[in-house]
Amino acid sequence: MKFDRKDYKVSDLVAAYTSGSLVRNAEYQRGAIWSRQQKQALIDSIFREYPLPPLFLEVKSMPGLGGKSVERYEIIDGQQRILALAQYLSNDFALLGAEDPKLRLPLSLRSVGAPWAGKRYSDLPGELRDTIHGHEILVHLVRDVNNPDEVRDLFIRLQSGTALTRQQIRDAWPGDLGPRVERWAGKLSKSPKYKFFQAVDGRGTRDDEDDTNDMYVKHRTTCAQLCRLLLAHATNPYEVPSIKAGDLDALYHANTQVDTTSNPLDSVEQVFVVLEDIVSRIVVKPSGRRKVAKITLFALSLFLQDASRSSLFKLTSEAKNKLAYETANPKITSNSRASSGGVIKDYYERWRESLPSGIGIGLDPNRTFGEADRGIIRNRQSSKCAVCKEFVQLEDEEYDHYPIPYRDGGITNRDNGRLVHRDCHPRGRPIEE
Repeated sequence: MKFDRKDYKVSDLVAAYTSGSLVRNAEYQRGAIWSRQQKQALIDSIFREYPLPPLFLEVKSMPGLGGKSVERYEIIDGQQRILALAQYLSNDFALLGAEDPKLRLPLSLRSVGAPWAGKRYSDLPGELRDTIHGHEILVHLVRDVNNPDEVRDLFIRLQSGTALTRQQIRDAWPGDLGPRVERWAGKLSKSPKYKFFQAVDGRGTRDDEDDTNDMYVKHRTTCAQLCRLLLAHATNPYEVPSIKAGDLDALYHANTQVDTTSNPLDSVEQVFVVLEDIVSRIVVKPSGRRKVAKITLFALSLFLQDASRSSLFKLTSEAKNKLAYETANPKITSNSRASSGGVIKDYYERWRESLPSGIGIGLDPNRTFGEADRGIIRNRQSSKCAVCKEFVQLEDEEYDHYPIPYRDGGITNRDNGRLVHRDCHPRGRPIEE
């Protein structure tokens, strides 16, 4: 078979697809699988003048009227892009706004003008319609195919390139988070600063986080998950967020610009320092493996963060040894690959309850807020619940230790208290999946 290279305008490609002269081969092509968000991102890329990947089309000669031949084009690679272009020009969807979190633009690009944002094709002014119509895409034209299996072989090879893992895409985001995660957890030939990532049991990790050229991809994913957990939990001691792939994407997006004078990632590293010390104390098993279930590492990190809220907590060498043992040999079981915030929170609560004595936090002997403190707290909040912001009847009131929970060494006084409904108290709220 032979190849020609030619640039085609978007308007010409869409016209050919709409008229039926540009088609897909249903025998090996997938149907429409792109999400609306992916389609919106493609059109946004055109307006930003980003180059698009080339298309591969097979040129087939078909018999026509009067003995003349006509050409038809079959899509080898690029079906999803052509569908997205045709659907946008047919007014099927509007584009995302520059501030929309689904587009996930770096913060530095959100302020750049985007006159196409939020618009359907019919809403575009004439000059923007001309921009998308005239945008040229490189097309590889395949001709003179002697054996149809050559085309299938080409299709397979085009699809079998080594795609970036989800974490490697995050690594490319601007901001302070990516470089820190790479430094802490390693990348390519650069070994991790913290060795406890190597102690995490990686069995069962999805294949899309594998890369034989970058052995630290999984470590960076674990590091990003810890960052999300600790950043959210530092702001609200009752919150344990989900750490699914989309949540990690949003974390990187939210940290494209941070205040380096008070960077919250500094507090995350403080927990990592203690994690490193504790995990290093885990006794190596006879097999020579020092492996820790990821969910137990999450529980340990949350405990250390909670414990650090209180000046009454003393992390002695004995306490570290006990924590090391309980981390390697937890008394409870769970799905070690859990990414739901509710599941992680439930495991953390059960794991923390299972800890032996000698690791605890000193507690204020006075557990209940006095009448004077309750009155001051109620007046300070204008009798409204700190959680739902609704008025609290006297018979439904409860006083919660906040921002430092009682079990984490929170003092029972007006400066560490808030008014909540009984049903809004974190202790009585159901765990969300």
